[in-house]
Amino acid sequence: MGSAQLITVLGGLVMLSLLGLSFYSSYRAKLDVNYYNEVLITATGVGESMLEKIMTRAFDEKTITKAVTSTDSLTTAGSIGTDAGETAIHLYDDIDDFNNYSKIDTLSIYGQYKTFVKVRYVQKMNPNTISNTRTFSKRIDVKVINNYLNTDTVRLYHIVTY
Repeated sequence: MGSAQLITVLGGLVMLSLLGLSFYSSYRAKLDVNYYNEVLITATGVGESMLEKIMTRAFDEKTITKAVTSTDSLTTAGSIGTDAGETAIHLYDDIDDFNNYSKIDTLSIYGQYKTFVKVRYVQKMNPNTISNTRTFSKRIDVKVINNYLNTDTVRLYHIVTY
């Protein structure tokens, strides 16, 4: 075998190696995107499940048994949260009981999903503005974190009006 043939064979091996590395890098990037999307979809499902659970409760402690016509009758903004005796989630009877609630779900798909809930009064015509006074609108913010999402966090919110 002459030196020209040897150089051609070596060049072919280098080209084949580069092609293999390129293919592997492409395949790995595609897998990473698929894993990320799977975790993102699962985290969104966890968050939506929490929102649905919250939405089955009454608007406010004062609206459980009777209708309210004035915001002065509602729970004060500083008292949003669990009431006396509400020590477990199945005892929560109104939306704002979930304020500062957190839980960890361990699923077979990518481990732990940490869920955090915030409930606040918001301005009726501008639900992105938190209100320090009672209104007939509450915003439920649900945040879900998973290690596979890196620095990303799934954030869902829902506005509830009375």
